[in-house]
Amino acid sequence: MTRVTLRAILGSALLAGGVGAPAPAATAAEAPHPGTQITLALVPHQGSPGAPRHVVLTCEPAGGPLPHAQEACDELALVNGNVAAVPRRQATCPQDWLPVTASAGGRWRGIPIPSFSQDFQNEGCARIGRGHVFDF
Repeated sequence: MTRVTLRAILGSALLAGGVGAPAPAATAAEAPHPGTQITLALVPHQGSPGAPRHVVLTCEPAGGPLPHAQEACDELALVNGNVAAVPRRQATCPQDWLPVTASAGGRWRGIPIPSFSQDFQNEGCARIGRGHVFDF
């Protein structure tokens, strides 16, 4: 057998067996998504007690300094990360007038979320005003 013929036979055998063939590209379902990181803030208005607080919520897996991070992630999953669409929790809002601004920004499953900012009558109202999202 000539050298050229031997190479052709070996090359055909390797390709038929899959050796030497490029690996198929990973499908979108197999590739992990970039994840969720949402920066949350509670900022007291001038004259209200307390200092501004900022935390980062991560999802899939849920994490961050929120006591109910998994619940917050579950609520956000129902509205595709849109903080403004997370419903209020069924709880009583304190009647004190110590206004705060709750804000959020970041990425949900790798996609930027609409920036969110809402004034609440006090921190207690902010904690329940958007599910568990601002409960920190």
